[in-house]
Amino acid sequence: MGSTPLSPRLPSVAPSSRTTPTSIKDFEIIKPISKGAFGSVFLAKKKVTGDYFAIKVLKKADMIVKNQITNVKAERMILMKQAESPFVAKLYFTFQSKENLYLVMEYLNGGDCAALIKSLGSLPEEWTRNYVAEVVLGLEYLHQRGIVHRDLKPDNLLIDQHGHLKLNDFGLSRIGEHLD
Repeated sequence: MGSTPLSPRLPSVAPSSRTTPTSIKDFEIIKPISKGAFGSVFLAKKKVTGDYFAIKVLKKADMIVKNQITNVKAERMILMKQAESPFVAKLYFTFQSKENLYLVMEYLNGGDCAALIKSLGSLPEEWTRNYVAEVVLGLEYLHQRGIVHRDLKPDNLLIDQHGHLKLNDFGLSRIGEHLD
């Protein structure tokens, strides 16, 4: 088996009592959610628990060709560092196969802010105030941990089942930045 820059086994974020590591075989892929520049996101259900997750699938070969290994590693580290903010999407597991890297994240079923704005035309002032406050709290949380998002746009603001925003997509983010 050839060695690639991402060949070390990536541990799961959540401890597990299982003896075998989590893999894509533990999930039933239901449907694609989105396709980005560096991978696709799928809605999936964990077979054992029935819980729903969003699984970001990144092809290793594409990451190498597009020189994105550093960005993907940074995204994974950032997601692992911020498990406590209610305004940042959560990462639950990471694992890999020979061809792909998988980031298993919380499924936010409200879609993204861009789709909401497109469907409504504009947002009511009260919603806008609340959403701006949630974005500021999410960014403040990240900045306290030395993380700069760098790709803030409505497409990267996901909406949870209660209508709250969560920052998402940390592919262009930087960690360890000195923020004053």
